[in-house]
Amino acid sequence: MLPTIHTQALEYHASAPEAARILRVYREFSRLGAGPPPADAFLHALDPDLVHGIEVLAPDEGGWRYVRFGSAIMAACGFDMTGKNVGAREPRIADYYDAAIAAMKQAEGPVLAIDRRFDGGSLHFWERLIMPACAKDGSLRVVAYVRPRGSREDLLAAMFEASRDGMLVMRALRDPGGRFEDAEIIVANERARACFGGNAQMEGARLGALFTGAAARRLHARCARVITQRIAERFELNLGPKDDAADEGGLWLRITILPLDDGAVMSFSDISDLKNALIEAETARRALAREVELRRRLEGELRQLSLTDDLTGLANRRALERKLRQETSRIRRYGGRFCVIAIDLDHFKRLNDTYGHPVGDEVLIAVGAMFADGTRREIDLVARTGGEEFMIVTPDTGLEGAGDLAERLRRRLETTVFRFGTHEIRVTASFGVYEYEPREGHRALLAAVDAALYRAKHSGRNNVVLPERKTTSGEG
Repeated sequence: MLPTIHTQALEYHASAPEAARILRVYREFSRLGAGPPPADAFLHALDPDLVHGIEVLAPDEGGWRYVRFGSAIMAACGFDMTGKNVGAREPRIADYYDAAIAAMKQAEGPVLAIDRRFDGGSLHFWERLIMPACAKDGSLRVVAYVRPRGSREDLLAAMFEASRDGMLVMRALRDPGGRFEDAEIIVANERARACFGGNAQMEGARLGALFTGAAARRLHARCARVITQRIAERFELNLGPKDDAADEGGLWLRITILPLDDGAVMSFSDISDLKNALIEAETARRALAREVELRRRLEGELRQLSLTDDLTGLANRRALERKLRQETSRIRRYGGRFCVIAIDLDHFKRLNDTYGHPVGDEVLIAVGAMFADGTRREIDLVARTGGEEFMIVTPDTGLEGAGDLAERLRRRLETTVFRFGTHEIRVTASFGVYEYEPREGHRALLAAVDAALYRAKHSGRNNVVLPERKTTSGEG
């Protein structure tokens, strides 16, 4: 990874206050003469405590060579690079310096380069104040003040402790056969301790001792998979009072487990408030859905009741008028035809007076069922429109077909004997048939079919009357 290079406001970007002191000296040299300052004179002008952190580089066969390697840098690195090529020990440093020196040349002055890298689990975080200078013979020298920026492992430790998630570092415990048994906690941060009641003795404890029941079994299985298969696991775990993952109370954790050497790192966060809120919301949603479904069903039943005759279960007058509006609208838009049959049971008042209204009601129910059975159930509509009156709507049917249907119903009714207890009852009916004429309203249609029915009743009853055709009569 190449460094982050700053060419302006260097004192602002530098973490080391020493950078400002060095830059003041460097700029003083720049005001005294043209070009870069002599490297030896510049170092001699610096405070002695600063010189221990200075590197000086000289060109060397297309690269750079250390001609000075400060004692503070040796102490930090653990080795001396004086006289050696840059990158001899770590090639990436050569690329680092190439990028920084190129920026220095373009800026024609000092630059600040910040280097970040991970190495063996540690974070290395350095900054270098890089300045052009010259040797006694006038050749280019590069003077760099080098300082660790941050505390490497200490920084990671601080991040570990400051994490808002609980974190555990664990090693695998295995049986004599090498099979995973449990995980031992090596390190726990403060958040993890707080989650488990401020337990100060988590280090050395077994992971299985922190959990019980089904939660412990599920966590053990996940941890074993991470350690043995070297894969990551992310999941949610309920630590409620019941041995049941579906329990809607208690503590909910969102857990991530990652493999680390012969062990794992586990991070977890308390999502109880969020999870329980989601559970409550889902419970409320389901209750609302049930309520909506119940209301929808009840509304459907109410609509059906509002369109159904209480006695016979057939359609009522409201349903008939709705059907007529639908059919007239359909024909006006798409064309077609339909007819209406009006029916009135003959001398029904006499039947009620003779046998009583309960028997009369049974007759109405039986006759209605006969009419429904004799028509197309999915197409035709049979309605009881009041008292002993019925109507049938026959879509996609012409006058002749509707007349034939009326005649079949008339004959079937005439030849049927209804038995109620000890009573044997015969019933006849008068039928009026009318075919809808386009541009008519449905009320005009009802008036026309009623007129046909009126003619049937006043021409002997027990017959079928169609407009402009002869009456079809039976006996009686």
